[in-house]
Amino acid sequence: MKVDYKTDVGKKRSQNEDSLVIDEKRGIYLLADGMGGHQAGEVASRMAVEVAYDSLVHTIARDTPDDDIPGILKESLFKAHEAIKLSTKIDIDYEGMGTTLIQMVVRKDKAYVCNTGDSRIYLIRDKIRQVTKDQTWGDYLVEHKNMEPEKIPAQSWHILTQAVGVTVNIRPELKRINLKDNDVLLMCSDGLTDMLSDEEIEHIVSQSKEEAFNKAAVNLVDAANSKGGRDNISVVLVKYNSLKIEVECTAFSLNKC
Repeated sequence: MKVDYKTDVGKKRSQNEDSLVIDEKRGIYLLADGMGGHQAGEVASRMAVEVAYDSLVHTIARDTPDDDIPGILKESLFKAHEAIKLSTKIDIDYEGMGTTLIQMVVRKDKAYVCNTGDSRIYLIRDKIRQVTKDQTWGDYLVEHKNMEPEKIPAQSWHILTQAVGVTVNIRPELKRINLKDNDVLLMCSDGLTDMLSDEEIEHIVSQSKEEAFNKAAVNLVDAANSKGGRDNISVVLVKYNSLKIEVECTAFSLNKC
């Protein structure tokens, strides 16, 4: 597998409230987009990825059955959720803070996904396809109230119905993706998708697949910034191939531009 990633503060924000954890050796990838004042968004996103990652690495072993992975992902989400909720009770500056959280575990020819919020995962094969569903009020109105998208107020698409540390009864979306050679999985915060269409994203990634994959992330971020960069922008790209390669690397967390 090949992996590329980048997080950037964007053009309008003073701080980066996105956080990433990349662990190529274990096939664990986490992305969170925080929210809240007094730098609380940064705290929430960092706490989410760190707590979730700690839970995953202490639970997933080489002999862990694949069928157990979705439940393990849910459990790590719940731990992150409770950790953030506890922090909001202890420190008044953190009241109301929360975050999106996407967790992805790649094992053999499958990717397991646990999604909360409106950060996204795309699968780019012959064409681009959004794998996750946005958990927003706008999407709820379309799916459950049969409203036409063009009649829904623009702000509704940015109101989360699910957020880590905020929602009372959190209900993550779980997915399993069967992978083929040269598939690209793209994880991203809405700082990318608010600026670029799916078609623009596909074009940039497809060009990078053919030329230099290690430039894919920076090319996406640069394109989003060229359109205005209204929010923090984070992307993680994983290009799958069936040739097994042992990767020597250590995990790290990243939430600075």
